[in-house]
Amino acid sequence: MTETTAPAEAATQDRRPRWLAFLAVCVAYLATTTGESLLAPIYPVAAPELDLDLTGAGVAFFTLAFSIAVANIVSGVLLRSMAANRVLALALVTSAAGSAAAATAQGSVRFLAAQVLVGAGAGLLYPAAIMSVGVFAGDNRRGFAMAVFGVFFSGGLTLAAVLASVGSNVDWRLSFFIGSVLTVVASLGVWPIAGSPRSEQHGPLFAGLRAVLGAPTAVGVVGGISQYATVSFFPVFAVTVWELTESRAALALAVGRVLSIPAKLISGALADKAGPIQAARANGLLLTAVGALWALSPNVPVAVAGGVAFTAVVSGLFPLANLLAFERVGRKGGALGAFRSLQLGAGAVAGFVIGLVAEAAGLRPTVAVVSLLPVVLLTLRRVGE
Repeated sequence: MTETTAPAEAATQDRRPRWLAFLAVCVAYLATTTGESLLAPIYPVAAPELDLDLTGAGVAFFTLAFSIAVANIVSGVLLRSMAANRVLALALVTSAAGSAAAATAQGSVRFLAAQVLVGAGAGLLYPAAIMSVGVFAGDNRRGFAMAVFGVFFSGGLTLAAVLASVGSNVDWRLSFFIGSVLTVVASLGVWPIAGSPRSEQHGPLFAGLRAVLGAPTAVGVVGGISQYATVSFFPVFAVTVWELTESRAALALAVGRVLSIPAKLISGALADKAGPIQAARANGLLLTAVGALWALSPNVPVAVAGGVAFTAVVSGLFPLANLLAFERVGRKGGALGAFRSLQLGAGAVAGFVIGLVAEAAGLRPTVAVVSLLPVVLLTLRRVGE
């Protein structure tokens, strides 16, 4: 089947799962997630060589998240004229170039420029991946597919933490080199996919955006800030406040990433049973509790456990946000891109602010404030409440 599949044939194709194509998209997501997630655990090791401090950390996390946010919009535009598999391949090549540039960077400016490319690759991939997953899963398995898709995100986070731990003991540049190779390999899996969806070509570019504002965006923005800002500072916090070694900090993050897999599956199961809004409330309550434990407990092992739990549980917010958004807009790539961009834009600004405030007021009180943000999810209301 070609990329110009007739509407009737496409409709029939959408009703049955295409698991091989679905798997290729998931592997692509794992690859770009690995690339974008290397910055946080590798930062304490690379910072001295690159002459970066806490403010520099905020700038780096802002640069990465902001480039993802901008590329989300670009991806939504590209999907009106390109099939999703072509956008996915472009995303992977861009991410590979960014990781290679980071591996060879000799100064802070070049390293930050590399993060722009890494972020651009991750941002280009997301709308195309969500649309592809929704289509390739068929009509009856989309909830399951979103949960599995999210597991591959957790896999990328875990792999990044493991690579950072290896890099801490060998050479941090090796971590980015391996990430670059992974994205190149993943691109070979998405390029041949036939019958890939495109965005709706008629109507306003951001048609459907209003439909994803409200609960989907609230869940996504809290997740974006917590994942791309708060959790990004976890390794720095572990080294600076708890005085752990860089390798132990990376290992603690890796444990949280591994635990994010069952956390995400539990979140999805709760969404199937009680609805995504109720699942988001439960996640918000748990995140608030373990976030307070992380930032405020004077007992280091207890605080580490809180930080690891926060790192794990926060990943459960994204399948909920994705499910809410896809149910509302489907193939409207512009709206999906803008929806994701709002999340990452919020995370970018939060990362920059955390770095500035932490440099002036201290890292512990700053993290204590931002780790309590998920409490706002308790205000979410289901239709009819």
